[in-house]
Amino acid sequence: MKKIFKTLTAISCAAILATGMVACNEEKEIINAYDIAVKNGFVGTEEEWLSSLRGKDGENAADLDIKDIYNAAKEEGYTGTFLEFLTEYLDVDVQEDNDTKTIAENMLSVVSIYCGFYKTVTTSTGWPQYNTKKETEYYASAGSGVIIDLNKEAGNALIVTNYHVIYDNECETKNHISDSIYLYGYGAFNMFSSETGKDEGGEGMLATYVGGAMDYDIAVLKVEGSEYIKNAEVRKATIGDSDSIQPGEKVFAIGNPDGAGIAVTNGVISVESEYIQMSSTDGSGTLVDYRVMRTDAAINHGNSGGALFNAEGELIGITNAKNVDDEVDNMGYALPITQVKYLCDNILDNGGVLQRAMLGVMVRQTDSTAVYKDGRVSIQESFEVDSAKIESTAAAYHKLNYKDQIQSLTIIPQGETEGVKHTLSRRFQLNDLLLKVRKGDTVVLGVIRDGSEVNVTIVYDKDSYFVEYN
Repeated sequence: MKKIFKTLTAISCAAILATGMVACNEEKEIINAYDIAVKNGFVGTEEEWLSSLRGKDGENAADLDIKDIYNAAKEEGYTGTFLEFLTEYLDVDVQEDNDTKTIAENMLSVVSIYCGFYKTVTTSTGWPQYNTKKETEYYASAGSGVIIDLNKEAGNALIVTNYHVIYDNECETKNHISDSIYLYGYGAFNMFSSETGKDEGGEGMLATYVGGAMDYDIAVLKVEGSEYIKNAEVRKATIGDSDSIQPGEKVFAIGNPDGAGIAVTNGVISVESEYIQMSSTDGSGTLVDYRVMRTDAAINHGNSGGALFNAEGELIGITNAKNVDDEVDNMGYALPITQVKYLCDNILDNGGVLQRAMLGVMVRQTDSTAVYKDGRVSIQESFEVDSAKIESTAAAYHKLNYKDQIQSLTIIPQGETEGVKHTLSRRFQLNDLLLKVRKGDTVVLGVIRDGSEVNVTIVYDKDSYFVEYN
């Protein structure tokens, strides 16, 4: 989130790029790709060879492997890369890492968010406190959001963002959440005023707060009947799977950095799952743990609530933080989208309030190891119940035992007889899946107890089995 004030301080940084030019006059023999193709068995003119490589009417070339031609060219002395070979000989538009089409679609699912806040301030014009008066002070903040549901015909949308984007503990609304939230799609005419906290004649979409959870830093907004949504280029993000993310995967962060409009940065996933600790949004100083993915993509103030997409254009995270230590570079964070999806569904199903199912036991990790299979590396964790005494009010009372090793979880919705079994390879999966449980559902835990496999069945039929977050 970026706070917007009437007085702006500009920080200018000039970078000088020195380019070294090296001339090479050594003559090189020119390698002709067509001659190499003929030498390797092609029959036909050079034009026919080029056509065969491109294929006909959009079809792929059937009988030639360009990689074979490239390798043959290397044997003849060609020293360029495969990309250079394609660009030089095939007369096609080849650009390395050209993701503009995917990024363009992703940008249409991200919105800039601007929030107006107000508070009462007391001023005095005399000494010590003469002529004291109270005034209403208006201020604003900027962040980002992602469209997760869309009905263009009706002009309706649901947007996910960070809780801290739309909340300020000094704001004097009932819940300290802005009642003046405006969204702008990519390219929308932005006339948000930080002095009034409103859109003054632009294309801002007035959004309302649906619900959220401060301790998860997630909020859901809605827009209804928007003419902008009906007529403009806006898209719903495609939700990916953050549980299957691998370190090194390419990602794109799209948001509203510095409150200056939607922009794109890129990088890779540095760590697929870890925990960071930040001060609570309510200003109390309480430290809150968040499970996040780490990326080296540039994350700045204003990116909060924005999107982290993978190379396929799937939404895999909601950006929420960065490490600003002077001795740390390129450490930004995003909330994993699988958890975010569970949170949003829970909030919407429970009237805007998160109700999280609890087991009522402590769970301790006992082992962790790397597993390499089919070119992918993953972490396999083992964990067990660490509560020697379980309270009688807990869902797990007389169900789970001390040192039970939890290996799977199945949720059977109320009124049904079967559910989907989830094998648990990481401890965080247990916590995330409990976000999907609703009152009346049945949870079946597969555990190892004293060396034997046991199924433990818990019916979540009591309010006391849930904890409410707001």
